[in-house]
Amino acid sequence: MRVVAGIDVGNATTEVVAVRHLAHGLEVLGADRLPTRGRKGTVDSLRGAAALVRRIERTIGINVEAGVVAPLRAVETSTLSVPEVTRATGRLRIVVSAVETPGGRGTCIGPPVAIDELYRLATGGPRSSPVPGAGGGVPSEAPAVVLLPARLDYRAAAEQLRTISELGWSIGAVCAPGDDGVLISNRLGRDIPVVDLVDTDRLASSPMLGVEVRDPGQPLRVLSDPVALGAAFGLSGDELDDATAICRLLLDSSNAVVALEAAASAQPQGTDGWIELSGRRQSFRDVAPQLAGCPPGTVSAFAAPGSVEPVPVHDLWSVDLGAVADNAGQRTGTLSSRAFVLAALGHMRAADSSAARLSELLGLPVACASSESAAARVGALTTPGALAHALVIDVGAGTIDVIAPESEVVAAGGGEMLTMATAVTLGVSLAAADWVKRGPSVRVEAGQRFEAEDGTRGFLERPAAPAATGMLAVTGPAGLMPFDRRHTPSEWRALRLRLKEAVLATNLKRALLLIDGRPRQVLIVGGPAADDELLGVLSRALPREVAIGRGVVGGSLEPTTGQPSVPLGHRYAAALGLAMAPEALEP
Repeated sequence: MRVVAGIDVGNATTEVVAVRHLAHGLEVLGADRLPTRGRKGTVDSLRGAAALVRRIERTIGINVEAGVVAPLRAVETSTLSVPEVTRATGRLRIVVSAVETPGGRGTCIGPPVAIDELYRLATGGPRSSPVPGAGGGVPSEAPAVVLLPARLDYRAAAEQLRTISELGWSIGAVCAPGDDGVLISNRLGRDIPVVDLVDTDRLASSPMLGVEVRDPGQPLRVLSDPVALGAAFGLSGDELDDATAICRLLLDSSNAVVALEAAASAQPQGTDGWIELSGRRQSFRDVAPQLAGCPPGTVSAFAAPGSVEPVPVHDLWSVDLGAVADNAGQRTGTLSSRAFVLAALGHMRAADSSAARLSELLGLPVACASSESAAARVGALTTPGALAHALVIDVGAGTIDVIAPESEVVAAGGGEMLTMATAVTLGVSLAAADWVKRGPSVRVEAGQRFEAEDGTRGFLERPAAPAATGMLAVTGPAGLMPFDRRHTPSEWRALRLRLKEAVLATNLKRALLLIDGRPRQVLIVGGPAADDELLGVLSRALPREVAIGRGVVGGSLEPTTGQPSVPLGHRYAAALGLAMAPEALEP
């Protein structure tokens, strides 16, 4: 008999399974996990693994006699922004669009006027600079776009605007630098479009501005119509392409400010970064969409946009979150820049370095197995009903491992990448995204009422906090956790499933490019396998006739002591496989 610990140091969690090898069987004594300390494979991560082994010993009351670990290599998951490639728009420029707190309704194409100058002119005071369209103290018939300074309180701004209007001056629209568009509009007594969060200092030199505010969710009518916009701004026929480009960017906005400049602005320049694919360095923006068709191991290095330092990798996987949002039916421009999530798999560390270090920390022999993926397959095949030739998919925080009877593929990108994609898309913290990504949400309504993603309505077990009213929420570690106001339940469901498909299912497809044959059965193991939506998402990457199920690790092991086996569920496949490895019995 020998008590062995299978030690699986992961990118996010470290898992240990303790087993007793008997003459005619195997007894699972216990299992436990902890968040991995530091980066996978570092000394800190190994110290955390050693501490977990000691904790299991205290729990089961038996000393471990040997350990088995796999060669370790880390995955770095990160986000980056690639500057949008936008065609030249000549003298036209979008100042702001789709702000959340505009006021009033209507459209105005007119010259910008500082409120200080307009107020002095309207009240007969001296003015320090010419006011477009006005002269001699006579009220101007041409409506102007009034620019408010940052120092002006919304109450004082509204009072001055009312005075100017009462004296016969035409105010067509208002641009405010703060977030008080609604407050100003409510005090004007007229339905004048007010757009806030505008850098008004930059607009003073523009010959003409276009301002439009529609009802929430309603598309723009003038600023999204290149013919109407060209006529209102007096553009030449040669500038029609510029107007078309601007209008297409505003199709899904319900408010916007467009400036006509005196001269065409220069296009910004920046470094785009690169990806080394099949030995050739190419633009990050151009190559990233191609990775879905490239098997793992094709990328050998990359440099992030704005960086000149190359990063050598064994594999690279990247997802364009802006494209995912657009494909999920989100309004154009939901993500203002091309935000990418990126997973980079490093090269393998020395085969025996982790085992030697763990042996020092634990004071007992620790062997190094040949492969973490192979161990995961051994553990997964202890699932009741598993076929000997089943394909095992181990979804971890940093990688997706696809293990066939005769081959294995490790692809960068897993659960941690999905967490980061959710956080960036919704603008929430990583801690919140880890709960939000897992499954269906509800929208909290007044009191205890809620609306589910399928449209059904019901009542919460207890009243939600008043601040959660109107928000999407999921069950979190401390009860109901609100996280978003911008999406309806059905919109978030569509977007969430698109993210899972882009990050995980598409990643699985490229890994399967290196697997020969068509499996009859697929077993999903790993921490993210707890996601109830994952089987459905991953099934889209497999032939329709393939049976896909969640692993029940250790479920088919026969108890040798008359006691039921310790339930391991979908986790611990690699840790159990390591504990069962032949290296575990070597002296």
